[in-house]
Amino acid sequence: MSLQFVDDSSCKSAIADLRNDSTPTDWVLLSFESPKSQKIRLVGSGSGGVAELVQHLQDDMVGFALVRKIDKIDDSETVKFAFINFIGEKVGILQKGKISVTIGSVKDFLGSFQCDFLITSKNEISDEIVLNKIQDISGTGSKVLDENGAKTGASKSTTSPTNSFRRSTYGSVTSPTSSNKDSIKLGDEQTIREALKEFRSDGNDIDWVLFGYEGGNSNTIILLGKGNGGVDELISNLHDNLVGYGLVRIVEKIDNSDTIKFAYINWIGEDIPRMLRARLGTHTGFVNQLVTPYHVDIKCTVKSEISKEIVEETVAKASGKASMVLSGDVQSHGGRMTSSYSSSSASTQGSNTTGKTFAGAGSKFTTPSAVPKSSGSTLGFDDEQQVRDAIKDVRSDSTDTNWCLIGYKNDTTLTVIAKGNGGVDELVGHLNSKIVAYGLVREVERFDLSDTIKFAFIDFVGEDINRMFRAKLGTHSGTVKQLFHPYHVDLHVSSPSELSSEIVTKTITQNSGTSSRVKA
Repeated sequence: MSLQFVDDSSCKSAIADLRNDSTPTDWVLLSFESPKSQKIRLVGSGSGGVAELVQHLQDDMVGFALVRKIDKIDDSETVKFAFINFIGEKVGILQKGKISVTIGSVKDFLGSFQCDFLITSKNEISDEIVLNKIQDISGTGSKVLDENGAKTGASKSTTSPTNSFRRSTYGSVTSPTSSNKDSIKLGDEQTIREALKEFRSDGNDIDWVLFGYEGGNSNTIILLGKGNGGVDELISNLHDNLVGYGLVRIVEKIDNSDTIKFAYINWIGEDIPRMLRARLGTHTGFVNQLVTPYHVDIKCTVKSEISKEIVEETVAKASGKASMVLSGDVQSHGGRMTSSYSSSSASTQGSNTTGKTFAGAGSKFTTPSAVPKSSGSTLGFDDEQQVRDAIKDVRSDSTDTNWCLIGYKNDTTLTVIAKGNGGVDELVGHLNSKIVAYGLVREVERFDLSDTIKFAFIDFVGEDINRMFRAKLGTHSGTVKQLFHPYHVDLHVSSPSELSSEIVTKTITQNSGTSSRVKA
């Protein structure tokens, strides 16, 4: 959905200020105008970090914050951004319902970030918690230098004084054309826009375009090539020392009609340096805005991970044309997971993770958060086979099981709570304020004359869960999402009253993008 603002200019100015290296601003907070309004307003911004930000959070408000941190890698400082979604404990059910249909657009508006948090209390977030998660994702946790230049395992927040300029240095990678080393721009915008227009036109035979960086080390995106030879011709232009952003056009036949589908190929060659890979995370939002709309995305680093067959299979799964039964927990091609989503905010770059935002032609819908390649947690299972079989039953066309619920036997052990065939409403009967549970629900979405199977992931954290355990759940997120992946939408709830069959169906419909198909 498109965002409405009380004053969009003030919001945009605050975000631009946050991303400007020459200002001390390191946080911005947005919220709804009122509990009954969907208009977004600027709550505030400042230079005092998370400690200052939390002073503006209230128990009856929903907050969308972007925080800027400096991650120190040896002698280099890397600017990273974190997104914080705050849902106060006194926020009403109706207002909570607005979040799932708004948060995707809010994230797009705020721009790229490296990690995100969902919290319900001020005690769940701090400068240290944010920096720790950033370093866990970037892998710099054990490379932080103390004031004497010695390496230490402890995380230290690096904050520039308010009277000095912040640095945005990525090792030896710099942009000589801009004073803001984070900035990204189009080299020849007219040429790029014309190539995109040709690619999307039904009256043109151009079926692929490829963009990359001018000179490899710059922040300037240029057109690398275009053609009418399809996926195979695009692949011939991919190299180990190249970062490429490609679009390819596929004709999918559904019943008696032909439907045009666009696939986004995010290629990061094996020879790309680690520091350059890290910098790419700050470009994600800009690139996604450039190539949107598209129906699926595929991230790959070697040519064995991309082919015409892989693209067609991924498109078929996204549209529901492929077999509705998923073999195993994750579909893969040579170790690379594929998905019907695109990432508007990647948690990691250059890793084999799937993106998460479905960009339908003409409009954009946001679904689950990015699945980390590794969570670093020690989460285990009471009976792993039983847990996986419960999830497999939900995915199978040969059983009537349409939901399962997995919870904790103790703080680090997952176990099956229940499963059944009574849908979401039956699942809700097993939820209470004292448990944390993860559910998978199978729904049938009807479009025209065809039925499509869709899966919803439920992340339930009861209102009586103590703060210490809530904080620990963040370290389990990667393992849990990999266990339940793939799914089409996710819902984060803290009360059984926030979940129903109607809510799940509405969320799936809003995120499916089936009403935005591009026809030939």
